[in-house]
Amino acid sequence: MSAVPLPIAALAAASHVAPSLVAPFFRRMMLKPRRHVRPPPVLPLPLADQRIDLGDGLVAWRWGQGPIVLLVHGFEGNRAQFGAVIAALVERGFSAVALDVPAHGESAGDELTAVKFIAAIERTLARLGTVQAVIGHSMGGAMSLYSVANSGGARRVALIAAPSSLKRELQRFAEAVGLGERGTRAFIASVERHVGRPAADFDVRHIVGKVDLPLLLVHDQNDRQVPVLEAARNAHMLPGAELMVTRGLGHNRLLADPVVVRAVVDFVTQETIGNACTV
Repeated sequence: MSAVPLPIAALAAASHVAPSLVAPFFRRMMLKPRRHVRPPPVLPLPLADQRIDLGDGLVAWRWGQGPIVLLVHGFEGNRAQFGAVIAALVERGFSAVALDVPAHGESAGDELTAVKFIAAIERTLARLGTVQAVIGHSMGGAMSLYSVANSGGARRVALIAAPSSLKRELQRFAEAVGLGERGTRAFIASVERHVGRPAADFDVRHIVGKVDLPLLLVHDQNDRQVPVLEAARNAHMLPGAELMVTRGLGHNRLLADPVVVRAVVDFVTQETIGNACTV
């Protein structure tokens, strides 16, 4: 967020004086995605072979036949960002299933919390059965890892530009909109009361002992949204995880880069013998 609109800057300034009064505004701003946002890359996406209605307004889309790889976008992301990954998976004889997370795409809802994010992923995995892999981008990666660690459902996980701490993500948001120390504390407390859970509950450090599957971490040195240090933290806490660091691709262009797409698809399509899970 390079420039903060004047009304938001004024409210951020007011947080120094009355943090608890303005905190709910920033909580709503953080948790309510803008459906019109289309972050790059928005790639060509062929018509899906199937629309999957998962219940409670949750929707996913399937391309191809064969072992399933679930794709989970991040906050204010969309399934079109996975266009290159979908094409590569289908070409190799896999089925790509892209989830519209709550309040995104054609899924219902007007806000996205960590609890709703995780519930949506777990509902999808329960419907699909054990999948070959999950590929998650940004917060979709972090929430996918949390879901699989606690509920299973995937043989492999690839995290692209994923954070290791939800609380640090909230702190980065607070800094981006100009909240001071008191305002940041009030904002995070407001989010936690609304969600009913401490933000720190969703940090990777709390699931380390539950993760026993192949992991690939991909991050760019120039990611301004989720610093590459987050991938380093994940790699440190998740022994055996493969770490791939790129340069010059930022937060979103990773998903369209041919080298990254090939590496991710190579990783998730390994060891498919005996896994014929289909929708």
